[in-house]
Amino acid sequence: MVERTSLAARRSLDVETKLHRGLADPSRLAILRELRRGPLTAGQIASLGGLTPPSASNHLRCLLECGLVVLETRGRYNVYRLADPAVGRLLDASARLLAEVAPLIEACLNYGPPKRRALRGPSAAAERPAPERRGALTGGERRMAPSGG
Repeated sequence: MVERTSLAARRSLDVETKLHRGLADPSRLAILRELRRGPLTAGQIASLGGLTPPSASNHLRCLLECGLVVLETRGRYNVYRLADPAVGRLLDASARLLAEVAPLIEACLNYGPPKRRALRGPSAAAERPAPERRGALTGGERRMAPSGG
């Protein structure tokens, strides 16, 4: 029974991780923020987000497939809106959290682009000399072939 609970917890964690990975995309997060204000067409979303129509469409498809937005046809327009008020509450909670910890998140070197990671300096492993390997050659030594006898 413990194994099943552990597996279920792992699956839940995997799904939650996937949700946050999807929200980590700046374009998708911007789209959700705009839709929080009310329903919009794909063209309006592209304009407001500074996206090309194909890019906006791809991000909207992702959000639609993940269940974060829904699509309604209004006449000849497809209008997108948040699928559930919980999505808006999640964005609100994120904003409240950022009001408290934004400077720490900005200063964090663990989750930035690779060039920011380099600011951490050499890793501890790079500072230590490499352990000497048994049988390693030094300086001008030559390895002798084993004798056949």
